[in-house]
Amino acid sequence: MDNYDFIVIGGGPAGMTAAGRAGELGKKVVLLEKMERLGKKLLMCATGRCNVTNMAPLHAFIEAYGNGGNFLRTALETFDNEKLRSFLLSYGVETVVENKGRLFPKSQKADSILKTLETYMHDHHVKIQTNTSVLNLKLENNRILGVETNIGNIFGKNVLIATGGLSYPNTGSTGNGYKLASSVGHSIRPTYPAIIAFETEEKWVKSLQGTPIKNANISCYQHNKKIAEHFGEALFTHYGISGPAILDISKHLVECLPNGHLQIHIDLKPKHTTEELDNILLNQIKRHGSKAIKSCLTFFVPEKLGHAILNLCNIESQKKASQTTTTERKKILKQLKGLRLTLVRHRPIEEAIVTAGGINLDEVNSKTMESKILKGLYFAGEVLDIDGPTGGFNLQEAFSTGYLAGNSVKNIL
Repeated sequence: MDNYDFIVIGGGPAGMTAAGRAGELGKKVVLLEKMERLGKKLLMCATGRCNVTNMAPLHAFIEAYGNGGNFLRTALETFDNEKLRSFLLSYGVETVVENKGRLFPKSQKADSILKTLETYMHDHHVKIQTNTSVLNLKLENNRILGVETNIGNIFGKNVLIATGGLSYPNTGSTGNGYKLASSVGHSIRPTYPAIIAFETEEKWVKSLQGTPIKNANISCYQHNKKIAEHFGEALFTHYGISGPAILDISKHLVECLPNGHLQIHIDLKPKHTTEELDNILLNQIKRHGSKAIKSCLTFFVPEKLGHAILNLCNIESQKKASQTTTTERKKILKQLKGLRLTLVRHRPIEEAIVTAGGINLDEVNSKTMESKILKGLYFAGEVLDIDGPTGGFNLQEAFSTGYLAGNSVKNIL
């Protein structure tokens, strides 16, 4: 019967990095993945382009994770963004820095990252078993003995739970890691979506599905009190609103939603005052007076959005620009400087990019990723109660905690 030094549960970036590192240290390692192939969620990252990390400095990383930041310090110092970049380059994967420090493979293909991790494991003799579901942890005298799977028992002195959160369950993230951890006494912080889109009360957004808003300032209010603000890009969907600016503040909005609906005000032209916009609009009306007013609005916003704004103002879109009244112009300006939407609920957690909540960090040794409750049990990646904003922070957390967990088994006999 095989007896492994390290059993890794989960074939995502955290699990693969941990398995590769433990193998590199000469340990006998097996990685168990319940899906038919590894890295299914990784391949979806940034619509297949894979935002592997961010080139922000260490202090910015620690700040980005909020309460989980200090817990991650050792992991980030052990395997930071520069080390990750060097690691990828050692396998021939060049990377490029894009807007806001986001790092992508030069190929713009997530597959190049997955192949690197698979090669890393192969080079260090990690055994990979797909279509293998872990049902229970096996213990003896309060020590890890191995795991029970759908294909039988697998024995090993150390087990890493790197099963991800609850988002995108069709990639294998179904919360199984939480069940395994709680079965041996770990407490689980309540889970909820951390990066997620929202459904709106306004149904007219459906006609704008796929329409982007660029360089907008988005403010969110609850009971007339501002609770969040962000500048960037948003995207209308058939159910409501999404896009980077919304996703970046979504965790806070999700936390506030139980207290009532949220109202967002979208300043579509934040670089201009209302007076400046009025002068620009007047100039457009003078230049295109014989054309329909809707054609003047395309100077400011996408055509579909312009049409929606005119509907909200009760202005006929075919009305001649020259016939627009002062009152109608003021209505248009009000929408351009504060288009309002009511957020009634977030999308299902299954659609979340990242899950908030998870394994209680107080019960995990931040220097090793080992459980404080059960010797030989480790955690890495999204299963932990850590989440960061969009922009590569969550993948770096997976790589760093995975590497630290794999690195920690060097001390085992």
